Amino acid sequence: MIELSTVFNTAFQGGLTFPATPLQTQYYATQLFNGLMLGMTLVLVSLGLTIIFGLLGVINFAHGDILLVGTYIAWTVQSATGSFVFAIVAAVVGTFLTGIVIERTLLRYTYGRYDALLQLLLTFGIAEFLRGGVMLVWGQSGKNFPNPAWAQGAVDLVLFSYPLYRVFVIVVAGLLIVALYLFLNWTDLGLLIRAGTQDRDMVDALGIDVSRIYLLVFGIGAALAGIAGVLIGPIRAAHPTLGIELLIPAFVVVVVGGLGSFRGTIIAGILIGELQVLTGMFYSQAAEVVVFLFMAIVLLVRPRGLFGKEGVIE
Repeated sequence: MIELSTVFNTAFQGGLTFPATPLQTQYYATQLFNGLMLGMTLVLVSLGLTIIFGLLGVINFAHGDILLVGTYIAWTVQSATGSFVFAIVAAVVGTFLTGIVIERTLLRYTYGRYDALLQLLLTFGIAEFLRGGVMLVWGQSGKNFPNPAWAQGAVDLVLFSYPLYRVFVIVVAGLLIVALYLFLNWTDLGLLIRAGTQDRDMVDALGIDVSRIYLLVFGIGAALAGIAGVLIGPIRAAHPTLGIELLIPAFVVVVVGGLGSFRGTIIAGILIGELQVLTGMFYSQAAEVVVFLFMAIVLLVRPRGLFGKEGVIE
């Protein structure tokens, strides 16, 4: 689970007073941005899960450990070259290829033959294999992932100053979300992917090689996880449990937003991020529990999540 106390400085010194003092106003604003940053990172992870489930119908339990592979690849490249940009590129390529290998060699043989539980167990096994491979290659100790030199310092946002690197994470995540939305809605391939989520047989009947689309979608989903792993690396450091720590809240985001819902994933990711951080301001031990409580309430009211429609990427 995500230990927010190790990610964000949520210890509030001096108690609560109303109206807030200028120092408290800065603190509240900083925590809101921390929640947004965490939420945007979770959105990237969750969108990979969403598009994979929307088209392939696979709940990918290996998603977090694909993220882990990307984080360690990025750490290795940055350590060797000193370039954070090269690290991002290497992580994207590495996780994309990892996703392609997994889909082509293992998952493709399960479509239409095995139920979701067996697919889930298969991806669980893949996750264990990837995590074990990471520990075999890089060891079990964490790796310090420094901020890139050009992202040191803070940005003056009028009411408060905020770390430049975290602003970078928010902006990059936002641009990637917009780019993915435009890809799915304004390109021929993106429209084919959306059509495939609604009627795979129809797309196949049109003479389109659905297997190649499946391959590409799984690769894109894996690459999104890889990018998220790189972005969170300087904040969380690279360690073997990073993937599972991000995967669990990402699953919550997907369920709350609605399985297969692009819009729901974005809204739920930001809500979950803010909810965790703001709860941690007052009672850090409840920061993770409240997320699952929120999920339970949403499912009681909306069993398919906030925006979910069966088998559809909206």
